[in-house]
Amino acid sequence: MNTFSRVAIAMVGMTGLAVAQPRTDAPKADAKAGGGQDMGPPAELAAMAKGTAGTWHCKGQGMDHTMKMVDTTGTMTIKLDVNNWWLHGTFDSKMGKEPFHFESFTTFNPGTKRWTRVMVESGGNWATGESAGEKDHKVDWELTSHSPSPMMGDALFRDHEDLSDPKAGAKMSGEFSPDKGKTWTKVYELACKK
Repeated sequence: MNTFSRVAIAMVGMTGLAVAQPRTDAPKADAKAGGGQDMGPPAELAAMAKGTAGTWHCKGQGMDHTMKMVDTTGTMTIKLDVNNWWLHGTFDSKMGKEPFHFESFTTFNPGTKRWTRVMVESGGNWATGESAGEKDHKVDWELTSHSPSPMMGDALFRDHEDLSDPKAGAKMSGEFSPDKGKTWTKVYELACKK
């Protein structure tokens, strides 16, 4: 996986821009309805969609395939999808002159009280990971990225989102580690607004 792809994996974090805290009053299984679990989409997901659905425009710096930081612009469109079980993010960007595209899907697991993300990108790479959700208007994601290239293989990725200043929108940054967390390299920093 090239560095450009790793940068894009971090940018998938935009689908968690306003992650809601897990509800403590989540609906319980209805014994009268057969005793099964509530089969509707998680209420936490609908709450997150209220703050994130729409189109976001991003500007900043990212590391391109030459390992240099270059100007980056991108647009992320977020909507509820798959019968309202997932937040679907579509991202298109230019890092310098290079185009990039990915699709991400984010949901909430009421059993673990954690957010889960799956992402696929135009370079053939993919990532999966989790977040505990928003704390102090900040969200951190821990992802594992995978590359079909035997040379690149797997890498760890941390995505950081700061929503503490509503006027500034979302400030985001990402870093990757090709050596299982021994060293980390910052690969992008963006500011995004609706």
